[in-house]
Amino acid sequence: MQLIECINHGLMSGVNMKIWLTVVMIYLLSACQSTTQIPSDELLSAVGTISISAQRGKTLAERQSRAVRASKLEAYKELSEQVYGIRISGLTQIDDQSLDADQTHGAVNGIIRAAEVVSSYSVGDSYVTEMQLSLSKMKKMIEYSESHHVPSNNTIIF
Repeated sequence: MQLIECINHGLMSGVNMKIWLTVVMIYLLSACQSTTQIPSDELLSAVGTISISAQRGKTLAERQSRAVRASKLEAYKELSEQVYGIRISGLTQIDDQSLDADQTHGAVNGIIRAAEVVSSYSVGDSYVTEMQLSLSKMKKMIEYSESHHVPSNNTIIF
C-alpha cells in the first residue's frame, strides 16, 4: 500500500521506478526456476512379467521356476534399456507395389551391475519381478570391475 502511495505522490522518480521494477521482475523470474535437482543416487525401476503357463515343463512347479527366472531376466532387460537405450531396426519389403513383409526388431546390449530385486510374486497366471538399480552403485561397480578383470563368456573360470 505504501508503494502505491509513493507512486501517486511522485516520490519515486522514473529512474527509481525502472530499477524497482527490474528488481521485482528478476525476483519473480528467479522464483520460477526449478530448485529440484536430480539426486546423485538416482534409482531406476523395472518390472518383468512372464506367463507361467507359457513356460516349458512337465509340472506346474517346473513352469513356475522357469517363470521366476524369466521374469527376473525380463526386468534386467528393462533396466538395460533404460541405462543404454534400445537399438531398433526395421525392414519393409515391397513386391509388385504391394507390401510383402514389414518387420521391426529391437535389441538391447549392456551390463547391469548392483540391481536389487525389490519384490517377486505371482499374479494369476503371471510371475512378476520388480527390481531397482541405483546408478551411483552401478557406477562404483563399473569402476571396480575396470580395475579387476572380468572374464569373457568363453573363458573357463574353474
